[in-house]
This record gives sequence, C-alpha cells and structure tokens, in this order.
Amino acid sequence: MTSERTYPGVKLAIIALFVSIGGAFNFGYQLVITNPSQDSFIRFLNESLVTHYGADLSIVELENIWSVIVAILFVGAIVGSLQIRFVAEKFGRLKGLIGSFILSTVFLLLSVLSYFADSIELYTISRAILGYTYGLIIGLSGLYLAESSPKRCRGFVSMATGVSVQLGTVIGSVVAMPNMFGTEDLWWLIYAVEALALVVVTIPLIFAHDSPSYLLHKGDIDGARNAIRFFHACGPAAVDEVVKEMKGHMDDEAKTVGMFQIFKEKSALRGTLVGSVITMAMAFSGMPVVDAFAVDILLNCGMDIHAASYGNLLLTMVSVVAIVGSSFVVERFGRRSLLLFSIIAIILTNLAVFALMLAFDLLEFPWIGFTLIAAIALFIVFFATGPGPLCYFVTAELVGQRERSAAQSWNTLIQMISRAVILAAYLPMKNAIGGSFAYLILFVAPMIFAELVIYFYLPETKNRNLKQVQDAIEHLPKLKCGNRT
Repeated sequence: MTSERTYPGVKLAIIALFVSIGGAFNFGYQLVITNPSQDSFIRFLNESLVTHYGADLSIVELENIWSVIVAILFVGAIVGSLQIRFVAEKFGRLKGLIGSFILSTVFLLLSVLSYFADSIELYTISRAILGYTYGLIIGLSGLYLAESSPKRCRGFVSMATGVSVQLGTVIGSVVAMPNMFGTEDLWWLIYAVEALALVVVTIPLIFAHDSPSYLLHKGDIDGARNAIRFFHACGPAAVDEVVKEMKGHMDDEAKTVGMFQIFKEKSALRGTLVGSVITMAMAFSGMPVVDAFAVDILLNCGMDIHAASYGNLLLTMVSVVAIVGSSFVVERFGRRSLLLFSIIAIILTNLAVFALMLAFDLLEFPWIGFTLIAAIALFIVFFATGPGPLCYFVTAELVGQRERSAAQSWNTLIQMISRAVILAAYLPMKNAIGGSFAYLILFVAPMIFAELVIYFYLPETKNRNLKQVQDAIEHLPKLKCGNRT
C-alpha cells in the first residue's frame, strides 16, 4: 500500500510545477501586463496607426480601440475552451499541453516581432491566438494534474494551478512597471521573457508520462502502470490496486462524452453545473477587476500614481503568499468547507470595499485609500483559500472519466466568458453609477447566489472517488422544493 501522506512525491511535484508554470503562470502574467504598461501600448497603437494609415486619433478613440485589443485575449480563450475535449481525447492530456505550449511560444515571438514591425495588426493577432492557447492550457492542465495525482494529495497538487496564476500576476506586475520593461522602447521584452520561460518548462515535459486514467482508457495498460508508478511513487502491489480501482470506474465508460452530450448525462451535468457555479464565483468575486483595474481603483480613492502602483504590487504579493498558504490547508479542511467559509468572508470584505469607496466619494479623506488596500488584501486572502484555486479542479472531481474533458471544457468556457463580461461591464458601470455601487452590484449579489448553490449542491470531494462523491450527495442539506439527484 502507498503512504497516506497528503503531499506529492518529488517526481509528481516537479511535473506539476512545470505544467503550472507553463500554463497557469503565463495566464496570470497575461492578465496584468497591459495594466501598468498601458500608456506605452497606447503610444505603440497610435504610432502604428499613424505610420500605416495616417490616422491621428484622439486619446479617447485610442483607449476604445485598445480596450477591444485587450478583450481579444478572452475571445480567443473562449474559442480555446471549446476545443479542450477534442484536443484532450485526440492527442492526450500531455501532448495537448505540449502542443499548446509550443503554439504559445510561437505567438509570443510574434508579439515581439510586432514591436519591430511597428504593426498593431500582428500584435492583435498574436494576442487572440495566445488567448486561444490559454483557454486550452487552463483546461488541459487541470485535467492532467487531477488525473495524474493520487487522490490523497490530488487537491494539494491541483492547487499548483491557482498558485501559479497568482505568482504570474506578481511577476507580470513587476516586469510591466514603467521603471522595468513597461516602456515604449522595452515592452517587447515582456513577451520575450515569457517565451523563454515556456521553452524552459516545455522541454522536460516531452519526457513525462500522460495521465494514467487516460492511458488506461486508451487501452495502454503498460503505459498506465508506468505512469502510476511514476506519479504515485509506489510499488507493484499498489500499482495493481490503483489499476483495479481505475478499471472499476471505467467499466461503463466505453466512450467519451461531448460538450453537448453531457446534457444527456444527469449525474455529469449536475457536477458540471455545480463546478461552473464555483468558477463563476471566482470571476464574480471581484478578483479579475482587482487584477485589471486595481491601480485605477486606488487612484479614484485619493492615491497618487506611484502609491497606487506600489499598492497594486503589494496586493499581488499578498495573493501569492495567501494561495501558497492555502495549499497546506485544502486537504485538511476539504473543498466544501473551504468554499462555504471563504465565500461568506468574500461577501463581507466586498461590502467593506464598497463602504470605503463610497466613503471616499462622500468625504474624500486621504487615509481611505490606504485602508482600502488593507480591505482588498484581506479579500485576496479569502479568495486564495476558496474559489481562486479550487475552481480549477473541483469540476474534474465531480464527474467520471468519460465526461471529464467535456466538463472541464465547460468550466474553462464559463471562466473566460465570466472574465470577459466582468471586464467589459465594470468601467461602463463605474462611469454610469459610480465605482462603489458598480462593485456592490457585480461582486456581492452573485456571491450570495454561489454560497447557496454550494451549500445545497456541492458534496465533499476530498480523498473520494466518483462513487463516494455521488453517495455524499444524499447527505447534503435538502431543499423542500425538489430533489437534487
């Protein structure tokens, strides 16, 4: 029998690190790099339009065009998320990831080329394709790590995705600052650094194993046994036990389910919908707006540009510390309890953020901006112990092998759509009704809905196989109006 430790072996930890840096880290990096360096990118946009088209646009027109270019990342990610199942089943989890990493590297280099060609067109194309690759990578990496990890440490390993997203936001915030590479002459280095990091982590993954359950599903029993031995760090007897358990789950799973076929699978549909609510909670918690507009929020609360920039950097550092710490508690407290507690805490901290923003609008006390940093930092701590990292892998724990890639596709699709909606809606709402009330409407009511759904519909998945998860559904609190099964 394998040890009951909740921490992964060295080999699994290294693979999880490479996968997470190559995918989630770069996704987090991309979320923030256009924020501190926005002025440099707008000047690049203006020079490109003047050079190629003789168009001399106003700053408002340039900002409107730039906002569309920024949003294209998520449009590409939406398309990529729709391809997760096809790529995962056609090429395998690992080969799909490697191919996505290579494609990302190519189009990061195209972003570099766009600087030297003074071409906003090349930059826009590269950003759209990068979004496509991140849509694939986020789904495939969660699938790969969830299927490769022993269930005793599955949550700890999968948390690497959430940790890497937040670490990427820290590094991106630093690299893209105006006193680093976020200048008119150096912004191309932001993308060159990212391309180099992808090359470094892609090479060792070429020699890794695909997930054991995928290999077993494809009939490669020897490959599955080797993968189990590698990832689970166990001997022949334990390998036989794991293979037997996997085969037991796959007896009735002769064919994978497509994204729309999942609507015909009642149990899988239920797990997918609950997982999607957790993903929506991640987006509607307010974190995407903090990533994209924290500097703007702090500026609107009386801070100068330098204080706001360093306040933003401090918040990204808090996010990394918080999510690393949460990696050590996720297996101790379980998914359900962490989500229920953290979402209530997020609702309360978001109400505090609303109150502080409204107080500055009415009173204009200069100390309110610094108090707001503390409130947002507290929010980040709760986000990092709940929906932030858990949304990347809970869906995979709620469904069976043959529905897993389709469910993960829906999970990633919902994440990208939610992020796009939030980022598109926040600034217009802020200008129409004020930042405080925009924050209240967008980030409090949806979280109350998510708390209710999780309380009534999410079973504990910690250290449980699919049958045990389904059995746990029967013990959830029941709504009087209907049956959840």
